[in-house]
Amino acid sequence: MALASENRLEHEPAPPADALRFEALLVDLATKVLRKQVGPQTQLIDAFNINRALRFIDAVWQATGIELDVNSFYLWPTVPALAGAMADGSFRAIPKLIEIKGGTGAGSLVVFAGGVSCFLEMKDFVNALSFEGAVYGMALSAFDRPAAQPAEVADEVAACLSALRASGLVPSYRLVGYSFGGIVALELARALDACGVACDFLGLIDSPQSEHAWPLRAWLSFVAGRFVSGRRAKAPRSAEAACGEPDEPGPGPRPGGWRQRLRRLSFRFRDPRGEDYPTLVPQWVGGYPPAYGRAACQLLRMKGLYRPERFRAPLVFYRTEGGSPVDCDPKRIWDRILPDAEWVDVPGNHQSIMVGRHARALAADLSRRLSQLASTRA
Repeated sequence: MALASENRLEHEPAPPADALRFEALLVDLATKVLRKQVGPQTQLIDAFNINRALRFIDAVWQATGIELDVNSFYLWPTVPALAGAMADGSFRAIPKLIEIKGGTGAGSLVVFAGGVSCFLEMKDFVNALSFEGAVYGMALSAFDRPAAQPAEVADEVAACLSALRASGLVPSYRLVGYSFGGIVALELARALDACGVACDFLGLIDSPQSEHAWPLRAWLSFVAGRFVSGRRAKAPRSAEAACGEPDEPGPGPRPGGWRQRLRRLSFRFRDPRGEDYPTLVPQWVGGYPPAYGRAACQLLRMKGLYRPERFRAPLVFYRTEGGSPVDCDPKRIWDRILPDAEWVDVPGNHQSIMVGRHARALAADLSRRLSQLASTRA
């Protein structure tokens, strides 16, 4: 059969003009972001990682004023499909519960991503799971509330409960959350238990708390350790200055250094309802498209307002050996709150745990546990 364009049959109806225009633009932008040719059959989920996906979304927004959701690629996995959704407006219809990996076996797994709930972040981990059931991602809700009255974790949990009830997924549930997603998974498990619904499995992967909630002793220890590390990092530069190295700055603080340090120390005592609060959080980067920026602000306020309570139920807490430079060792802040947790140390740090060999090692351990759970129930 003759081809009208690559992989498009001659007898197929031509897409609307807007869809064709969007398709050409998306191909151009995706090719530039990925630095390789993108065609109609390219699976965008496979092609993008989280960083390139965000760059692509920003490029599309800059070019069209249309801001795609970070999980659009799971619903419209190719350029023509995504262009069609942009043309008819359906790109706005993002469900809260998204199937991110199909399955044929009984049961399902619900995962919660970190950050602003981009499941591409967990792609290597999810793909490596040897789990026969379907894997669903539970996306964060866009509450879009004012800074003075922000959404809290309880609001997100209520939205998750509604989504589970409407989904048709059969209890009991298996929940796994990475980073802040672990907090949502934990509190959802608590809410399900209060409703008389059991969780077969609950896993938290390197989930932090805001430093507002850290015990004072843990916070003081972390601050002191960071100060000592900073002083050690300056030592080589001081030695170079003493040897007369040209054009090297002196060992003293740079302009604004002490002000920045005091601002960082004062963060623990900031109110998450403050208008500028998100920009003070260590993880804040800025320069986001509008919807993503609002979601990031909502997330950071939600995390800042969260105060965990004791949870007496079995769970597995995966703690990365490399940790995070901006977060306290999770065992120091969670151990008293999660007395029945099984702690499992895994290789990698907070970022690398979801990538490559570290993600595969984590998936292997979780797959083994889910398999044992299935055999026990059988």
